[in-house]
Amino acid sequence: MSAPTKRPGLTGLDLRTFREALLQQRATFVGFLVAVVLATVVGTLLATKEYTAVALIQLMPRAGSEVDVTEVVSHDAAGYLEARDRARTQIQIIQSRSVRLAVLERYAELGHDDMKPDQDGLDALGGNLSAGPREDTQLVEIRVVHTDPERAAILANLVADTYQTSNLDQRTDAAQQTRVWIEGKTDAAKRSLDEASTRVMAFKEQNGLADIDEAVDGITSRMASLQQAASMANTERVLLESRLRELQKRLDAGEVDLLVGMFDDPALKAMARERATTMTASAEVLARYGALHPEHQRTMAHLEKLEGLIAAEVERNVESERSRVSTLYRQEARIASELEQVKVELLEQQRMQEAYTTLKGEEERLRRLYGSLGERGAEVELQASTRLNDVRIVDRAIPPTRPSKPNKLLNLIMAIGVGLGGGMGLALLRFRIDDALVNPEDIEAHLAVSMLGAIPTIGDEVPPDERVKVSIEEPRSLTAEAFRGVRAVLEAFAVAGGRRLLVTSCGMGDGKTHVIAGLAIAYARLGVPTLLVDADLRRPRVHTVFGLDHEPGLSNVVEGSDPLADIRHIGIDNLWIMPCGTRIDYPNELLSSPKLEAALVTLAERFHVILIDTPPAGLVHDALALARNADGVILVIRRGKTEREIATKTVEILEKSGAKLLGVVLNDVPPSKAAVKYEQAYDDGAPRRGRPKSS
Repeated sequence: MSAPTKRPGLTGLDLRTFREALLQQRATFVGFLVAVVLATVVGTLLATKEYTAVALIQLMPRAGSEVDVTEVVSHDAAGYLEARDRARTQIQIIQSRSVRLAVLERYAELGHDDMKPDQDGLDALGGNLSAGPREDTQLVEIRVVHTDPERAAILANLVADTYQTSNLDQRTDAAQQTRVWIEGKTDAAKRSLDEASTRVMAFKEQNGLADIDEAVDGITSRMASLQQAASMANTERVLLESRLRELQKRLDAGEVDLLVGMFDDPALKAMARERATTMTASAEVLARYGALHPEHQRTMAHLEKLEGLIAAEVERNVESERSRVSTLYRQEARIASELEQVKVELLEQQRMQEAYTTLKGEEERLRRLYGSLGERGAEVELQASTRLNDVRIVDRAIPPTRPSKPNKLLNLIMAIGVGLGGGMGLALLRFRIDDALVNPEDIEAHLAVSMLGAIPTIGDEVPPDERVKVSIEEPRSLTAEAFRGVRAVLEAFAVAGGRRLLVTSCGMGDGKTHVIAGLAIAYARLGVPTLLVDADLRRPRVHTVFGLDHEPGLSNVVEGSDPLADIRHIGIDNLWIMPCGTRIDYPNELLSSPKLEAALVTLAERFHVILIDTPPAGLVHDALALARNADGVILVIRRGKTEREIATKTVEILEKSGAKLLGVVLNDVPPSKAAVKYEQAYDDGAPRRGRPKSS
């Protein structure tokens, strides 16, 4: 058998178990609830009545901005602090010692002596004074609690008045101090501004500056023009050098005719045209008169002269191009020299401009500071003279007509809530601590044995000795149906050679006699011969349940009488009873005797099922003596009564003795509403004795 596991606690509690826990511990639950409610009611009735007076004030945005100078401190639109932090701060000031002391002094002047302006009075007022904001508003409630409603209102109003006056005085003092500070800063700023203006004028006179920005712009324009001229000269020179190289190349190759077309020279072009005309005339003379004709000779001489002139003119044009390149080189050098000089002048002007800008910027900054201080000074002067306040009393406190404490309805609701919650918690705690087995899950988890079935609870109006009659008189009841269910499960455990079933329990009062009697009736109604043997020789009850004499019976059979002669038929078909017999002083030895084993063998030949009722196996060992002669053992456990430790030990004892434990029957289980409803629909609905109530 596996080691017992821990019983499911509150963390694994389902609704059914929760309901069962409350039912089982209902006395604890109800008792706790009633005690809490009664204690609360008595405490409420005996408590001293207290009244709460409320004065309502408004924390408006700052009535005036005292200082907003960057070099001192930066404020927001609401004042020294953001709105939220300011509200929290003001609430603390309202409850501060200084405000409370001023309130108590004014309170004493009005002739009240219940709170004096001493340490005790300060502590008392501190405990009764509270302040808090109304959400999403600028309103603050000042609450004072007192046993006298009139004095509660007086104190609340005094707190509001004192705080308002204190806040105004503080603002006025701050404005006065700020005004003095601003006046000092304004004088210093005026002196600094005058000095800065003097430095600016001296700088301009020393450097002869009328308009430094215009001078810088002129130099910049001049430098831009020179840079453009240098760029153009450089471009022209590069192109001309490339052309010159090409001309020289053609000249060296003797390509004079090609060079003629590369120059834009009117004289050269006229000579080229004349040469073309001469060549044409020479060709005509040659064709007409021949090469030796004088006319041809003159034409050729003139052509040769033209060729020389053309070559000389081409050479002159090339030299002219070369001279132009040299001129461009000199022009570039001159422009570069002028650029360097202009750059030096520009750097000097920029240094002067930077120095001037610095001096001028300092002058402008001081001028703005001086103007700002003047404006702030005027505002602070106005604030100091008009005594602006950002605290306004919205509603003055009036004497309350109803006490705030004790709140009877609230106390009652809280008492019921605490009673319900605490009662349920205490009930569940006791249920958790309680070691009793409650449901089939407990059985299977802690004992590691099978559940054969659950027998429903029978009403308390039925005496224990008569409960077996419910199965007899009401065969369609839930009780009878439960025994038939157990019988069906046991049929699955049928053992070859007989069905001798021993029924025992863990302790007294578990209901094993009720279970074995109901099970015997269920087998008898199945139509099989059934014998119920009362082997509980210590506290026999079978004969009482069925209204029989206890002897002769089992003890007489062991002493030698015929087993079949000592059985009784009780008027139920197929059911016979063997009572306990004559009382003896040594029941365990009798149940262990070979004669009893032989008697059971004889009875097994006559009866199909033999059910043996034995004393609780958790208390005495009588059941162990018979367990060896039984085909199976049934353990009866009473719901909510049988403790887990005792049940575990009983199972261990039975298994160590070699008994074949078939399973557990859980007795006294409240049926569900669905089961009761089904029984009523299945039955005729007439009231039945001992009909169980649903859980």
